[in-house]
Amino acid sequence: MEPKEVLINHLDLCQGVYKVLLEENTWLKTKKTSPSSAILDQKKKMLPLLEESLQSLKRLKPEFFSPFDNTKKLVNDSHSKLLQIFYLDRENEELLLKVGQSTERQTFNRFDTPPEEIDKIHNRTEDDKDPK
Repeated sequence: MEPKEVLINHLDLCQGVYKVLLEENTWLKTKKTSPSSAILDQKKKMLPLLEESLQSLKRLKPEFFSPFDNTKKLVNDSHSKLLQIFYLDRENEELLLKVGQSTERQTFNRFDTPPEEIDKIHNRTEDDKDPK
């Protein structure tokens, strides 16, 4: 297979992976439950394809690339898409951890007490806070 074809196939696969991760992200944010089995099945199907695509990329040799086509752009596009995938996958992992926690823990916000209330708790006044 030509290097350009390998890169195009890899970029298409990366776009597919991104689409599935985006679907999973939307699911986690809206339904606040674990992803559906359909989404998980899609991810499982893509993993071997991604492994195969990476093996094809490893077999490419720089001397087979033409300086006159858009292979450099394809490499950059693939790299950019992979960075998006890694970012979205990390966000999905964090959301999945949050979904797995109790409802009380999910809604806990450490910083929801206003400063005035904290001052009341510590019996502070404005004069106590201003060191002169």
